[in-house]
Amino acid sequence: MDDTLPPPRRRSWLLIASLCVNLALIAFIAVALWRLAHIDRSVGAGVSPLAPKHVIADFPGHAGAIDAVIEAHRAKIEALRAAAVSTRIASVKLLAAPDYTPQKMQAALAAVAKADAALEAEDVRMAADSLATLSPDERKTLVDRLKRRNRSWLYKTFHPRGRM
Repeated sequence: MDDTLPPPRRRSWLLIASLCVNLALIAFIAVALWRLAHIDRSVGAGVSPLAPKHVIADFPGHAGAIDAVIEAHRAKIEALRAAAVSTRIASVKLLAAPDYTPQKMQAALAAVAKADAALEAEDVRMAADSLATLSPDERKTLVDRLKRRNRSWLYKTFHPRGRM
């Protein structure tokens, strides 16, 4: 009878690589969920690099003037946001209404489009007013930064939102 033990199994490098990839994937998902849960939805924040809070991040010296622009538009934007949400809710409720007709739905969707257009127009006015506080040289600097910014989804996932 042979009392020798079988040679120990070697860990496969594929198993180790798979474990590393899984750990990286878990970290990536955790960061994405964290950022999703902490989106800034305040007036002046937005995904556009021309949003007032992004301009403040680029030119902190103009924070007071741009904050004044945001405050001047805040009440109207909040009212327009509420109106846009209420028109969307009304259009969804219309789907379940017993007196639903395609014409009523078309009118409800037209109201949604009108509310969204009004909100976007006010956001654009606020962005234009905030950009008007910059000097021509600062606007040129902003354009240069926009031309060379990194648009990669991976970069955007891990980079702070304050500077895009």
